[in-house]
Formats: sequence, C-alpha cells, structure tokens
Amino acid sequence: MPVRETIHLVFKTHLDIGFTDLAQNVVQTYFDVFIPSAIDTARKLKETGSGDRFIWTTGSWLIYEYLEHGSAQKRKEMEKAIEAGDIRWHGLPFTTHTELMSQSLFKHGLSLSHQLDKRFGMKTISGKMTDVPGHTRGMVPLVAEAGIRFIHLGANEASTPPDVPTTFVWKDSSSNTDVMVMYQKSGYGGLIRVEGLAHTLAFAHTNDNHGAQSLEEVQKIFRDLREKFPDAEIIGSTMDAFATHLLDVDAQLPVIEQEMGDTWIHGTGSDPTKINRYRELLRLREHWLASGQVKATDQKLVGFSNKLMMIPEHTWGMDEKTYLKDYVNYEQKVFQSARSTELFRTFESSWAEQRAYVDDAVKALGDTPLSKEAHNHLNAIQPKLPHTAGYQVVKDRSTVFDTPQFEIGFDSEAGAITKLIEKKSRRNWASKTQTLGLFRYQTFSQSDYDHFWKNYIINKRKTRMWSLDDYTKPGMELAQAESCFWMPKLINLYEKHDGQGQSFLLQLKMTDEASSKYGCPKVIWVQIDLPEDQSRIRFDVQWFEKPATRLPEAAWFSFNPVTRADGQWTMDKLGSAISPLDVIKNGNRKLHAVENGIEYRDGQSVVEIETLDAALVAPGEPSLLNFNNRQPVMKNGMHFNLLNNVWGTNFPMWFDDDVRFRFAVAFSE
Repeated sequence: MPVRETIHLVFKTHLDIGFTDLAQNVVQTYFDVFIPSAIDTARKLKETGSGDRFIWTTGSWLIYEYLEHGSAQKRKEMEKAIEAGDIRWHGLPFTTHTELMSQSLFKHGLSLSHQLDKRFGMKTISGKMTDVPGHTRGMVPLVAEAGIRFIHLGANEASTPPDVPTTFVWKDSSSNTDVMVMYQKSGYGGLIRVEGLAHTLAFAHTNDNHGAQSLEEVQKIFRDLREKFPDAEIIGSTMDAFATHLLDVDAQLPVIEQEMGDTWIHGTGSDPTKINRYRELLRLREHWLASGQVKATDQKLVGFSNKLMMIPEHTWGMDEKTYLKDYVNYEQKVFQSARSTELFRTFESSWAEQRAYVDDAVKALGDTPLSKEAHNHLNAIQPKLPHTAGYQVVKDRSTVFDTPQFEIGFDSEAGAITKLIEKKSRRNWASKTQTLGLFRYQTFSQSDYDHFWKNYIINKRKTRMWSLDDYTKPGMELAQAESCFWMPKLINLYEKHDGQGQSFLLQLKMTDEASSKYGCPKVIWVQIDLPEDQSRIRFDVQWFEKPATRLPEAAWFSFNPVTRADGQWTMDKLGSAISPLDVIKNGNRKLHAVENGIEYRDGQSVVEIETLDAALVAPGEPSLLNFNNRQPVMKNGMHFNLLNNVWGTNFPMWFDDDVRFRFAVAFSE
C-alpha cells in the first residue's frame, strides 16, 4: 500500500528592510501590524476548530528585535505565540549578500537563532533566503557548525539562477561539511517534491513586505491545495519539520561542490563610503574579539553587530519604480537640476538611511572605550589630500628605483607599475603589458544594457513590467552614453626616501570629458609605500571632486602580475579559499566580494593582495553587465571594482563623495 503524501505548508513573507518604504517605517509596520496580524490569524484559525494550523515563519532577526524592542504587552503576546507554536524563526537572520560579510559577522547572524532556541527550548535546523540568486560556498562550513542541516533558497523571478538541481547536498570539501539545499528557481518558494520522499515542502509566500495572510486567505490556501492534491495530507508546518524527513534521503541527493556566487553582488559597489567604513569596523570587531577586549555575547557588542549586519542585508534603499519613476533626467545638466527636487531628494534619503547603519552601530556601543576607538578608526580612514612636502619631483619617469626589497619602475603615461623585481627571488612581477596598480574609469552604453537584458534576464514576458526598470536604466539612451574605458594621465610623479622606506606619490587625471559628461573624479592620487624591511607594497588610492552622475559608471584598480602556468588564484570568502575557476554554470564567474583579499600561489612564490576598503574583485578582466559562462582568463589578473552604479532597483544610483581605497601586496616564497 503506497504511503500517503504529507505536504508541509509553510507560511512566510519576504522581508525587505526598506524597498517598499524607508527602512524604519518598514520595521515599524512589522512591529505594529504584520506580527500582531500573524498572531491573530493563528488564533482565529484555531478557533474555527478545523484542526488546521497557521504557523508564520520568519528570519531570526525580526523575532529577536521584536522581543528586544517591542512594548511589554507585545513581547508577552509574542512569547505566548512562540510557546503555542504559532510563530517560528529559521536559522538565518534575513536575506543577505552573504559574501559581503566576514566569517565572524555571519556567525553572529547565526547566533540570533541560537539565542532564541536557548530561550524557548528549541533547536533550529533550517534556514531560508529569498530574492538574491546565489550565495558563497563559504557559508557551508559555518551553517554546518551551527547545526543548520537544510537551507531553502528562492530566486528573484527575473534573474538567471545558478545551474543547480532543485534539491541537493552542497558540500565544502576542504572542511568536509555539507548542508542540504532546496533551490526554487524563478520564485521565492512554491511546492517541491523530492523523489523517494513521502513528505513535500510547499510555501505560501507573500511578496515584498506584504505581511502575513488573513484568516480567509489561509483557509483558501488550504482548500486549494486539498483540491489540487486530494490524496495528500496538508498540514500547517515548519521548515524544521520538513527537514527532519529530508534527512532520511540525504544520501540519495546529488552533491554539488562548486561555488555559486551572487549575480547581484555588483550592487554593493554603489556606495564605497558605506563599504569602507563597514569593513573598517568589521576588522576592529575582529580585533576586539581576538584580543579579549569584549566577548561576543556582550550586549553592547551584540547591538553593534546587529547594526553592522544591516549593511549586507539585501535591501539598500527604496524602490526606484515606486519612488523615482523618472526616465528623462540622465544627462548631466538636467540631472543636477532634477537632483535638487523633492522627488530626487526623498529617494536619495533612503540611501542615507541605509548608510547611517554604520553610525548606528557605533552608537550601540554606548559611552565606552570601544565607541571612542571606533570613532577614531572611522576618522582615520577619511580621505585627505596628500602633502608633497619632503617629496622630490621625478623628472625622468623612465627611472628604475632601487629600494632595499625591490627594483620598481612606472608607466610614464598611466602611472601603473611596469617593473617590479623582488630582490629575494629575483623575480620580476610586472611588465609594460602586465601592470600593477592601474586605475581606470568606465562608462556604459545602452548597448551594454541590451546585452545584459538579453543574456541575464529570464521570464521577460512575465516580468517586463517591473524587471526592465529594476535591471536596466530606461531613458538613458537619451544621453547617448558611450561604452568606454577611460585611461588616466600621469600628471606628476613624486619620490621620497626616509628611514621607513621608499614612498611615491602619483597625481593622475582623466580627460575633462570624463568628468563633465560623466562622473569621473577630477583629482586622483595614488600613494605607493615600500617599507624598508618587508617584501610588501602598500597602495593608497584617493579621489576628490567627483561629480555625481546618473549615467552608468565604474572605477577599477587592477593587479595583473606576471604569473606562471602552474599558478592559481584563490579568493577569501567567509574564511574559505575559493578559486575563481570553481564557479558553477550560471553562477557569478565575473565578480566576487572578498573578505580579506585574494592570493596567487605557484611552485615558487606567493602573492597576497589585501583589500581594506573595496570588497569587489573581478577575475580575468573588469566585467559588469557582461553575464556569460566563459571562465575568466586568470593570466589577465585581478581587478578591484571601486565603484559602480550600473544596477537600479534600490541601490544608490549616483555617488559624489571623496573616498579612499587601500591595498597591501605581500610577496613570499
């Protein structure tokens, strides 16, 4: 006799901390309306006597925050609902651009579920993220360590999903850990069956910040499922309940060991100021924990960490389609005029609200030495025009400079390093065609977006009414923007030698057109320091007087060392070393966010490139809006994206700050 199918019906909504409104208003709506409504719906359904259950599932962060900051009465109602099984959190805080996090911050996100589990006597083994199409394999050992056995991922309907099976085991070979994954392509969550399993997972998922279903909607969902699957038992359930059954067949599931990557990660390059301040505080947090200055469970550090987590949360502002709706003002003069209107200023304020999470994190530390230290660190990384006092102008730019550790020479036109002999190994790491420290500015045309629309967007007919606005820039064709890389001109080269080592200052400039028609910084400085006693080079890139532009732009800083055929690159993603060549089909082979940096290694030497401020790196070539499955050509180096505004939706779409990017390159054998 066949076993009767059980369908585990999970009720959930997609949380955007922003997008449909300012973030503070969205959270308040959850506190005042959506959560009480979900509790009320669960109570009303019980009172019908039908035996059906409404259990509302959400990320751990929302429940944690509600219990921390809700009124006494609301907290009491939430506690009762949890104890009654009407509200359930999963093991992840919310949807994140996961690879933008540090390993430690990701673990902190997992700890919120642990704290709730401990408080209410539960053990959470499942997690879910929606919208963002992909995540890094670096999360696998971390969720496994936290006891998470099952993750459900639901992709945005218009985005090409990575080429993974619907249900699989995602394995990280280096740590010998894994997690079961169910991937819903083209949707936040639906009904998915697993071969050989009598239990099926089905989501009743409301869209962006729509809140929980009403009693009538819940009853209709149960009726519709029973009509569609008359032989199945339909139960209101949780992801954990389903996961316990999925574990019975985990040995039968296909195994995936490749990286997915995040094909939305370029959006996080839209606010370099927010990212460099965030990364500075991440490093400081690591230092505090490693030195024992504070424990991870200290409530002030928990508040600090919770605010920092809001940066990689996947919502970065309000919805362009709703709050801007402007398809005309792209060309610089009309844009600058439009930017002063209330429409544009309101839209821009949502990015400022998101940027303020960094300041909110510091405020959470209260009046403590840690707070003062955080302020000092943030002040120290502010861009400052360099002083040339003590430097000498280099008149012969073809000079090869002899330092204790290196012989170094520069391209007289663009300023990049064209000769770098590391004395210990006598190995030359640079040439005229393979340079180190090359700054470039990039602009994009309508044709670039046409290519991206054709190759990346799926379900075009169904989603066009919103995806065209979200993923492209309708109206930009009026400005006739060019697809072009703009090369710098080395205006001045300065040199200084003291007891600390050798230092160079390079003053760069682009053509006037790059700044007047687009948004290229008018003033660019690169400082290169070579310490006396280390095979190490520090780069400090700063720009000033950058015009804001609504036209698509990007800035890059590239390292293309002379490598060997046996050499391999890896990227640090959540503490895992991941090869750029190990990304699955339809994952992101073009751009990655890294934690500490990247590494090149061959049979003779090791080169470590630490990036302090810029998170994004493109293997093989600078690449945006160029989605395809070609593997990167690694002999062409690694290219850090300093800024881009190519995405729309809710990411910042113009940027005019002075900003600073620091890199450290270390050579060893």
